[in-house]
Amino acid sequence: MANKNLFNFYLDDEVKNKAVEKLVRLSGDKPKGQLAALIRVLLKQFVATPDDKVNPLLIEAVAAEYEFSAKLNKRSRL
Repeated sequence: MANKNLFNFYLDDEVKNKAVEKLVRLSGDKPKGQLAALIRVLLKQFVATPDDKVNPLLIEAVAAEYEFSAKLNKRSRL
């Protein structure tokens, strides 16, 4: 297994709660770490998917989320 490093990012509470609820419905309640495991698996699937097979709608959604977050978190350059 490769070394893991802590990586922080913001996540909407509503999205987090819905994802955890769905994980519990589908795979049962685990003490902790289910959401992190889901994120790692989804990232591995994305990396393993050939570029020409990635859904363009996914890339558009990522770009839209990036734009929204960038504008929401404007910081002063002083």
